[in-house]
Amino acid sequence: MFVPNDQHLQMPMFSSINSLPEKLQNRLEESWAGVFYREVFVRLDESRFAELYSDEPSRPNIPVNVLAGLEILKAGFGWSDEEMYDHFCYDVQVRYALGYRDLSEGHFELRTMYNFRKRVTKHMQETGENLFEQIFEQITDEQIAAFKLNTDKLRMDSTMIASNIRETTRVQLLVEVLQRTHRMLDETDRQRYAKEFEPYLKGSSGQYIYHLKGEDIDEHLRRIGELMHRLVGELVSRYGEESTYRVLQRVFQEHFVVDESTLRPREGQELSASSMQSPDDWEATYRQKRGEKHRGYVTNVTETCNPENDFQLIVKVQTEPNNTDDAAMLDEALPGLKERTDVKQMYNDGGYNSPKVDETMREQRVEQIQSAIRGRKPSEEKLGLEDFDWETNDDGQPQTVTCPHEQSVTVESGRKDDRYRASFDASDCETCPFCDQCPTHPLERTPARVLRFSQQELDLALRRQRSADARASGQNLRAAVEATVRSVKHPFGNGKVPVRGQPRVSMVVVGSATMSNVRQIHRYKVAQRESEKAEKTNKKEPRCDQQVPAASLFSSFLAQLRSFLRSLNIFQPDLAYGF
Repeated sequence: MFVPNDQHLQMPMFSSINSLPEKLQNRLEESWAGVFYREVFVRLDESRFAELYSDEPSRPNIPVNVLAGLEILKAGFGWSDEEMYDHFCYDVQVRYALGYRDLSEGHFELRTMYNFRKRVTKHMQETGENLFEQIFEQITDEQIAAFKLNTDKLRMDSTMIASNIRETTRVQLLVEVLQRTHRMLDETDRQRYAKEFEPYLKGSSGQYIYHLKGEDIDEHLRRIGELMHRLVGELVSRYGEESTYRVLQRVFQEHFVVDESTLRPREGQELSASSMQSPDDWEATYRQKRGEKHRGYVTNVTETCNPENDFQLIVKVQTEPNNTDDAAMLDEALPGLKERTDVKQMYNDGGYNSPKVDETMREQRVEQIQSAIRGRKPSEEKLGLEDFDWETNDDGQPQTVTCPHEQSVTVESGRKDDRYRASFDASDCETCPFCDQCPTHPLERTPARVLRFSQQELDLALRRQRSADARASGQNLRAAVEATVRSVKHPFGNGKVPVRGQPRVSMVVVGSATMSNVRQIHRYKVAQRESEKAEKTNKKEPRCDQQVPAASLFSSFLAQLRSFLRSLNIFQPDLAYGF
């Protein structure tokens, strides 16, 4: 039964924390643990997890904010489960961050965390709702409001995240699937297929491929394909609902082609990037980027970037199979970001543009500013639409255009949707020095030159203009997001998370992003305290140009002399020293 945890709001009179010296208590309060407690733990909305628990009267749940908080700390510090549990039991900072003030309170078995993760993962698989992503956004929105951060400018970048799976060859993957299929069978079917499975059960899948020669691989692929084809057809009636059978069926379809009477392995270029990379992670995909091979997922990070902010916070984290295009993730995220923030400008690199993104940008009235633009570069010998000055309405549709020769005309709608035309006076064009480079075309019956273009072409031209203006300004607001992405990946080492499956990978990455925000706030708080301390020190110490009264100087001298004489035991108060 779900019961919210509010006991931490009532501090005990006597606790392990109270037994610490006051100086250490203050240091604990000012550490990352105090920031985590105030900015994450207290803000966490437990009610979002209520549907994971029974409505029937029963034993109350272990506090959700404690379990979710531990999951965040585990990801943010890169702990194993055992390390996480030890820190919870014995680490004063972790206990403080989770609302406990006494080491004797709140203990539970590690199995409770496993069950909690299982519930969250199952909920995501059944409903598509990522509860950890929801609480991350809820917490971040409250942090942004509390610190009054500007959200009109956001930046975005993506990175590869490796799943916790083995890198296998194609034959090794297929043999591994066959071995697991054999373990799925009952004793009768094992005896029935004993001869067919015999070559693949003499060792592990890695040991099987160790003895293969390069010229024999095609023959082994063919034999494996024939056996899989037979198993897929004959086992469906008895094992069709088993997950292992579904893996067998999927792998066979991805790696083999069955024509009318022949079976052949798919060629390398025929294999899809979305094909299964491991029977332990059905959602991980394959991608080759900058010459490197990646198996797993891609994480897309969005954070604030207004220069007036004292610090920046991550506002959204997306985790998808790594064959997902950057532009698709931007298109998916933008409506939600517009609803949660005041975003007017989105800074990203050249991988985020597409016609669909341009359309969404116009609908949400957000400007995209890229450090580079994917696609064919404009010709240096010809003028392009980016060389014209445009005025658009609130929906991004063109109203007027001014050519490089400063002739301004009204833009008219074309014969088709999203097509436009602008007619320039041909007499003015005759004296234009750019006439030979101009993209306009002369009309036969009318003394005019017409410029025809589509909304898509205009969107591209405007992006090129904004990109050029950003480079000319010398201020690259996008660049720092790469350090933010690095901070999210840092706890995992080589960018490989210790979990498998998109729900779990997403939970881990969101947890690390939450801790990245905590560290940002903590650094800001530390700098703020140091600034206040320095300001107080400056107020107490007189400046060199200030004149100190002579009486004050003499009084100070007498006080120092009195102290010195006392230290020598020769000071006698009854003597007339004038003190």
